[in-house]
Amino acid sequence: MTRFTAMLGAATLMISTMMVAESALAPRGFAQGRPHPLQPSSPRLDRLVRAPGMIEGTLTRVDGRTESVDVSIFLGLLGKTLEVVPDTLIQVNGREARFADLQEGAKVKAFYEERGAKLVATRLEVSTG
Repeated sequence: MTRFTAMLGAATLMISTMMVAESALAPRGFAQGRPHPLQPSSPRLDRLVRAPGMIEGTLTRVDGRTESVDVSIFLGLLGKTLEVVPDTLIQVNGREARFADLQEGAKVKAFYEERGAKLVATRLEVSTG
């Protein structure tokens, strides 16, 4: 057996092992083309609610008029504007807080979800020191 044949056999074994593992871990019915039960079944719903996200950075703007915040990363060049709603859980230095307690310049870990064209904050973990 040549070295090339041995390497080819090892690569084939790795690929087939990965394919078996992937099919074993896939949800039942997923491989047959049926949607996963937790996925929205309507394209209309799919546009309204998308997967949750997370951004970690600095609060560069806290707007009390629109109750929204800007979270910036990479020297303020990149970021997201998040709408803060009554159900948004806000914590400052590990303690429950209110929108009025948010301060520009604080570090934040923000969890959000897409609702239509808006990004809605579900949780803001802020540290001021």
